[in-house]
Amino acid sequence: MSNELLHEGLSFLQTNRAFLGREFLTWLWFKSETQNHKIMLKNYENFHLYIDDKLVLSSSSGSVRENSLKGGTPAYAYEAGSALGSGKLVHEAKFILQDSERQWCFSILGEDLSLRAIRLPAVSEADSRAHISQRIIYMQLLTDLIDELYKEYLQLRLSVQFQEELSNIRIWIDNKISI
Repeated sequence: MSNELLHEGLSFLQTNRAFLGREFLTWLWFKSETQNHKIMLKNYENFHLYIDDKLVLSSSSGSVRENSLKGGTPAYAYEAGSALGSGKLVHEAKFILQDSERQWCFSILGEDLSLRAIRLPAVSEADSRAHISQRIIYMQLLTDLIDELYKEYLQLRLSVQFQEELSNIRIWIDNKISI
């Protein structure tokens, strides 16, 4: 296969599978809110997950294709629920992830699940090598957690339980709109 054909194939997959990232971020928001922001994953300590001060919802159709909410707690804004109700999915969100001792702040882009604007937990190591090593460990833990959450989402997405989850998400959206 030529490089050009391979590039076209990969481009097609990336473009036509991008909805999974937006669905995942929307599901993550749903999961966070409906579980009192507690995230439980096998082999990991319990975490809390919150949407911070940035939430962008988008759609490929309609007269308004993007709603960008910034500042405060945009996940609880009426406009966020209204955007969900009109069929928009999360395009980008800024999250806070924390456990009993540490806190990560980061944004995720739905198109490719790339992490941006990452703020790692504070490191108290005075030695520069130990400091760098600890930051690498924190970054690895963050990416591992996101990977595990995505894996959980994909397993649910491919299961028969996904229809029930969709019903729960619709109820959640309806509740957000009726507030």
